[in-house]
Amino acid sequence: MGGDCLHDKRKRERELRKSKVLKERAETWLLVCEGGKTEPNYFESLFKYANSLSDKKIKCKIFGIGKNTQSLVNSVEDFFSCAIQLENDVLIPYGKIFVIFDKDSFKKEQFNNAIHTAIKKGYIPIWSNECFELWFLLHFIPLKSNIPRNQYFSKLEEFLKRDYQKNDDHFQLLNSEKNLRIAIKNSKKLFEEFESEKSYAKKAPCTNVHDLIEEIENYLCIKF
Repeated sequence: MGGDCLHDKRKRERELRKSKVLKERAETWLLVCEGGKTEPNYFESLFKYANSLSDKKIKCKIFGIGKNTQSLVNSVEDFFSCAIQLENDVLIPYGKIFVIFDKDSFKKEQFNNAIHTAIKKGYIPIWSNECFELWFLLHFIPLKSNIPRNQYFSKLEEFLKRDYQKNDDHFQLLNSEKNLRIAIKNSKKLFEEFESEKSYAKKAPCTNVHDLIEEIENYLCIKF
């Protein structure tokens, strides 16, 4: 009888621990960014702002690791060091995992393979073709022509009325209720225009950063 009670108590304790881990996992998101400064700075500010709008919070771990597309996706497991073993289940300690990268000058095959690999592994790829600054520019205009990277910078300088610096907190510079909604609208419209194109590398200019914005909105039950 005593052994049965002890067994039941341990089972309940395991279930409570597992429930706690699952809850913490759901509330913690991992973002692994190709860029070392621009993207991490932007998303740090974005999550801080989003959490300020809701009683519910998202804990996030954001890393900028300076690796290219395929290497970036394959390196995500490096951040699983806090995975917890419960009975026979290994729990990845993140509710959602995003890998964030640009097309830039990488080969079409590298870019496409990175997206397919991310999806296969259960990650959410957030990509921009050709660069992340496209998302910034969409706060102001519905860009339709695929332009060189340096032109993104010069156009942003016109709208921001200041030199473009990758280290800046661009979320703070760009954010307003109006501007963010414009960016989401422009981004989704571009994405829809390339809906029939099978190759991600040929979707240009195009980005799906709006997917991450909507994931945040849905989880926190807010509207930017």
